[in-house]
Amino acid sequence: MTTREFAASAVDPQSGWAPSKSLVGNIITGKPYKVTPKLVSAIAAGLDLDRQVVAAAAHFQAIGYAEEELSGGAARQLLHILGPNADARQEEPAQSAPSA
Repeated sequence: MTTREFAASAVDPQSGWAPSKSLVGNIITGKPYKVTPKLVSAIAAGLDLDRQVVAAAAHFQAIGYAEEELSGGAARQLLHILGPNADARQEEPAQSAPSA
């Protein structure tokens, strides 16, 4: 998918706002950009992902997470999407904990 095609499909369902193809290009190449609620919603729509998962990804990329925040909810779903290596790192501490 080109940046133009993605920008056309990434539309915030509430406001109708869509990122420009240059903004999409900046995100892809790692150039600075401002994360906004409209951008998160638009990216979620463009990727056909739950908005909370995209918001967790933005949070993770922008400011990180404390380890205890990664055990459930959207952050946990994000780790599952990222792949087995990210998922396994989060399960290691839980496996070493004594079972009840």
